[in-house]
Amino acid sequence: MNRETSNHSGSEDKRLDANEAEVARYNALAELWWNEDGPMWPLHKLNNLRVPFVQSAIRNTFGFGQHPDEGLAGLTVLDIGCGAGLLSEAMAKKGAQVTGVDAAEKNINIATEHANAGSLDIEYHHGTVDKVRGRRFDVVLNMEVVEHVVDVAAFLSSCCDCVKPGGIHIVATLNRNPKSWLFAIVGAEYVLRWLPRGTHNWQQFVKPNELEALLEGENMEIAQSAGVTVNPLTRRYSLTSDLSVNYILVAKKGDVSC
Repeated sequence: MNRETSNHSGSEDKRLDANEAEVARYNALAELWWNEDGPMWPLHKLNNLRVPFVQSAIRNTFGFGQHPDEGLAGLTVLDIGCGAGLLSEAMAKKGAQVTGVDAAEKNINIATEHANAGSLDIEYHHGTVDKVRGRRFDVVLNMEVVEHVVDVAAFLSSCCDCVKPGGIHIVATLNRNPKSWLFAIVGAEYVLRWLPRGTHNWQQFVKPNELEALLEGENMEIAQSAGVTVNPLTRRYSLTSDLSVNYILVAKKGDVSC
């Protein structure tokens, strides 16, 4: 059965917190996460892209999961900012031992209920990455979270601490440039209305070179990068070499931890 744990601690590092207004926004949307035709449809579409990308990164790093249908039994995965569990469940269904954390309590409640309904054994925590401080995972997933946190450097440092030596940290976020403002905010939030207005703050977007520098400072080596693009007519997401808007980095931790 699914396990939801709280472990509230007064010593949590506030620098790791998400913006309070954004947490409230995601709490309000919690019950709609699993509706593929609702306001969270972009995440469902992205998930269809993420899962094979993550599995490919795992294959390249650990040498198993050689076939898309091959399971991930024995692999430990931490999903930071797991929302209502879209990616967590996909990894659990492939056999990975999954832990998910999210700052929005209602997201965790929905994730727990949905996992229980599917008889999936996923360990969920309401809070920040502080909830799993001291634990190490083979894979840390950090999808579209960086642009929502208060202190990016402190947040990434704590996330990297959760990666086992030889493990990988996969980070997906948004670049900061005029094109990303035009596409991710003006286009997605105001013109196409794919996302609620105010979903993103362009000033919180992170350039690839900035993200790479922060990761490399935590004993991580950049192993792979890819851009993500979407066709506005078909709403289909695909990988690209263009990192100018959405992008993903895969970073591998040194075998000897700092």
